[in-house]
Amino acid sequence: MLPEKLKLNLFDRMSIKTMRYVSSVPRKEATGLVKRVYDMIAEDFFINGSLTSHSKVPALLAGVWTGGRESMLVDDHLDRTTKEAMTAVVSRLNECAYCGDMLVSLVHAGQEHRAARNIIDEREDQVPDPVLQERLTWTKGVITGQRSAGIPLPFPVEALPEVIASVLAISHINRFSHVVMDGSPVSPLLGSKSIKGLSLRAFGHELKSTKTKPLTPDRTAGLLPEADLPEDMGWASDNPRIARSVSRWAAAIEREALKVVPPEVKRFVEDNLNSWDGSPMPLFRSWVDDETVSLSSHERDLARFALIVGKSAPQIDERMVYSVREDEEQFIRLLAWASFAGARRVAEIASLRASTPSPVHTLADPLTHRAAAC
Repeated sequence: MLPEKLKLNLFDRMSIKTMRYVSSVPRKEATGLVKRVYDMIAEDFFINGSLTSHSKVPALLAGVWTGGRESMLVDDHLDRTTKEAMTAVVSRLNECAYCGDMLVSLVHAGQEHRAARNIIDEREDQVPDPVLQERLTWTKGVITGQRSAGIPLPFPVEALPEVIASVLAISHINRFSHVVMDGSPVSPLLGSKSIKGLSLRAFGHELKSTKTKPLTPDRTAGLLPEADLPEDMGWASDNPRIARSVSRWAAAIEREALKVVPPEVKRFVEDNLNSWDGSPMPLFRSWVDDETVSLSSHERDLARFALIVGKSAPQIDERMVYSVREDEEQFIRLLAWASFAGARRVAEIASLRASTPSPVHTLADPLTHRAAAC
């Protein structure tokens, strides 16, 4: 193993090799809230671009760390490696190579080597541990809408808030990283899948040290102000710690979005996402032109960008970025809001699919269920 300080500095540098459109605050230059968050990330995890890409807006860095740490990294009703494997599947479904490679490496770090290989090969149904296999298959079904009815949760019902919060966190990070990361730092260096798999296992071996100590729950509580839990995040209410973390993150997103997103655009995008059933969008982007035809030119650019990030982030291209990017901090606020809005809707749909006892979960089911609740 590499010396700890050298290793973590190397990981930090590697993780930003493909960063674009934004830059991260170097750790040696961090002050105030950014320094507090960086120090906590270094102690509890490792500093990496999926987090530091938010750092030019301190509250957004604190938000993504608060939500991600408390849901994915803290052992609660599910252990961390299981949640990392589940979110690796989500990242693959979201086509986020950057996040997927990091999470597969963390699954290796948790000694689940065969599961990590099966996730890379898209063969969750062949994971040798039957409990983990069931959990990964369930995750895939809930995210894609293919989960059959009547299948019990493959974990205690008490774990559902942290599972859905993990879906929220990684769905946000996937969307954000799709835009600001030009793929995984590993992919351009390696040719075959087998060589890449060996590299991710080696990376995971070096990350074992990040899992040597249990994390203190609620350590992030003082980073952001308290906030009420939004109605659409009611799935978190049965776990007060999860509810605190996601409500603070959501409030930080809202405060920062108000600085850059016109109210009419914000309402339009959020209403549109609230009527989205989670289904994949067409390959060509004409769908977003149809959905935003009623808006003026600048409003349309903002709404088109936000809706594509929220519903189909791989369809974002450089031209679309520069049509809305005024400066770095403005862009981070806009992108974080769009990413979180899409992830928030995905989490709501996943929570309804996980709890609705209908014969077969069609994509319309969550919307019907939600309308009835309203």
